[in-house]
Amino acid sequence: MVASKKKEKSKIIWTSTVSQTPGSVAMKFRPPKETPKEATKGKLPCAEAVSVQQVILMMFVHLCRKVIYGLDVSYRICIYVLGVLMISVVSDYKTSSTKPSYFANPNNILNRWFVKVGWFWTCLVVGSFIYLTSHTYSCGRFNIIRNNFVRLAIATGAWFCVTSLFDMVEQKSGMCDITKYHKKDTCLASGNNWKGFDISGHCFLLIFSNLVMLEEGKAYLGWERIKDFIRNEEHRRLNDDQERSDTPLTKLKNEEFLQLRNEFPKRTPYVRLLFCLMALLMMFWDSMLLITVLYFHMMIEKVVASGAAVLTWFGLYKFIYTQSFSPGLPGEGAFKYVIWKDPVSNINRNKPCSKHKSAESKWSSKDEVPKFMGMPLYALKDYKEEKIKEDLTEEEVFYLNGMGAKRNSMSMSSMSSMDRLARGRQGSITDMPRTGRGHSRSQSRPRINSSRDGGGKNRLNHVNPVHL
Repeated sequence: MVASKKKEKSKIIWTSTVSQTPGSVAMKFRPPKETPKEATKGKLPCAEAVSVQQVILMMFVHLCRKVIYGLDVSYRICIYVLGVLMISVVSDYKTSSTKPSYFANPNNILNRWFVKVGWFWTCLVVGSFIYLTSHTYSCGRFNIIRNNFVRLAIATGAWFCVTSLFDMVEQKSGMCDITKYHKKDTCLASGNNWKGFDISGHCFLLIFSNLVMLEEGKAYLGWERIKDFIRNEEHRRLNDDQERSDTPLTKLKNEEFLQLRNEFPKRTPYVRLLFCLMALLMMFWDSMLLITVLYFHMMIEKVVASGAAVLTWFGLYKFIYTQSFSPGLPGEGAFKYVIWKDPVSNINRNKPCSKHKSAESKWSSKDEVPKFMGMPLYALKDYKEEKIKEDLTEEEVFYLNGMGAKRNSMSMSSMSSMDRLARGRQGSITDMPRTGRGHSRSQSRPRINSSRDGGGKNRLNHVNPVHL
């Protein structure tokens, strides 16, 4: 190898030449090469970058999702029924004020333009949401779009039939102030009052509307995952990667997949907007329900209406729509993407009883020491063990103390038996028969004092044995 020195614009550059003789060894240098397309066949594409505006938008959408699904539906129903009952009892026995509230007037703007036509506003928001979502995940299949609107039409028919039944009950059970009028319409037209069992149609409408929006809004749960499905499935189809596991979009035809890829980014902003409007409308209906319970109808009329709303919702969404002949539940389309888990019931299923706490959620001496960045945290383990002792009930403490006492007695008995075996036939002073009780009190006092100190027994056991 020969080294040469070159000058180029006041810079010294050293170069080397290697002779390519058969006996020489050349320097091994691997030039950088571009990774071929075949080598990246098993890798998935990365997601797109997210801007600050999108992060803020998704935070607001997540907050709306907490408004709708932050509480389990069973707890929501209990709040509706028990809340209506308790607030109605309070409102029935309250003292009437000289100046009535604005909300107590049935002709206020909120009651006239929103509550009385509440099902129209509910159908407007929910119908638009159903159209956009079903038009996207149906992938061009008209029967899926039709089934979603049939489900909303059935809910509309149920609302109309139940409220008509309420009017019939009031008609049959009531009477006019003037006995010559036997129908409600003629009685009211003459300026009189009709008194009957008037079941609150507004309570039924508001509770049933919220429960319908809660069920139909489940089509958005898992909606954001469709973008990842499209990206992975497109990568899979372009690279013809048959070794990779299938995606939820694998069974779609090419025309259906292309339609989904084109429609999803266009309709997603409107779907998010309608989902947030549903959350706001649910909060508004809850406030109107509170006003209705405070100022209108009797307690029994509002409680019966609340129970009818819950039973209607349960019969439709928990029984009829789960059957094979029904239009199906929200989110059922050409592929499966909906994720729905009850936030409370899933926790309570695996929660152990208070008297028999699970050992998995508690630290014990047999568990592994907790670590942070590879370093053991012994103090945390001791703290957890002390915390367990504080959380135990009295029965568990007595049980553990009994077990500890049994273990100590067993260990003492085993030690004494081993000591006897080691001595064999050797005796001790304690084993010798006492000939009499003739001893002075001066001799007995040291023994009493030593026994009080707790060492008398040990001293007698360690006396040199007497060989017979």
